[in-house]
Amino acid sequence: MPLRAWQLILLAPLVFSVACAGPRPTTPRVDSSTLTDTGFQFYLNEVDLVTVDEAYRAMLILADGEDTSQNFSEREQKLFERGIARSAWELQPDHVVDAGSVAYMVCQVCDLKGGLNDRLIGWSGLGDRRYALRELIYRQMIDESVDYQYMTGSAMFALFRKADDLRAKKGLYESKGVDLTDEGDRDAAGHLIVPDAVPGGPSNTPTDE
Repeated sequence: MPLRAWQLILLAPLVFSVACAGPRPTTPRVDSSTLTDTGFQFYLNEVDLVTVDEAYRAMLILADGEDTSQNFSEREQKLFERGIARSAWELQPDHVVDAGSVAYMVCQVCDLKGGLNDRLIGWSGLGDRRYALRELIYRQMIDESVDYQYMTGSAMFALFRKADDLRAKKGLYESKGVDLTDEGDRDAAGHLIVPDAVPGGPSNTPTDE
């Protein structure tokens, strides 16, 4: 049965995303795999586009304060097991990561549930990354964008900083396994907690030996 015009329009972003996904067109001056976790975070602020492997490393640093993985396969497995990333995405390590995938991972690491529609549709796998990005835009954690847009290093660094700040405000570094509802995202006056845009280097970093 032929698709209707409006269905083709809705599918266009997906087709664009799949067709244009590929390796980073430029080679960074520094090999990020040689950097410490601290150096890696500063590297993100300078690189033009972020790869899937780099995004996975950033998520583990955000979640655990460090990345002890030896390679991409280890990072991927850890994120899959914890539900931070999804195998259904079939992301390749050297390909540029999209904003939707990063948004979904940040929502998982920061324990952001979203609204009812997001929970029923987004988190079930139907538009998961699109709804996650919408949630971060609503919380002013990322600029207005589309889920298939490539993630730049500066945007990744800024999001990392805000996610780090939000995790600290929600007490996710001090306690684990706490069931946080939307009330945990609001202050005493009932206002939604919006992470401060703090300039400078990352705060969620282990001390180098």
